[in-house]
Amino acid sequence: MSKNIKSKPSYNQDVLKIIKEKHGFSYDYIRKSIRGDRAGIICDLIKAEYKRLDNEYKIVRESQANRLKKEIGSK
Repeated sequence: MSKNIKSKPSYNQDVLKIIKEKHGFSYDYIRKSIRGDRAGIICDLIKAEYKRLDNEYKIVRESQANRLKKEIGSK
């Protein structure tokens, strides 16, 4: 017997928190909007905002990691 193993998507908790504070929606509603389980204009806006903020978060994290590598390498 083979089991159908489906992994749950993980979302950036910091970005979810920012969206929750800005719009006041529940985490469940935000996750369902991002996943596409909900339809509507607000859901599309939430999804687009999540993608934008998550990309910015990744860029900042990478730049901080590179800065720390340079600091460690110069010592």
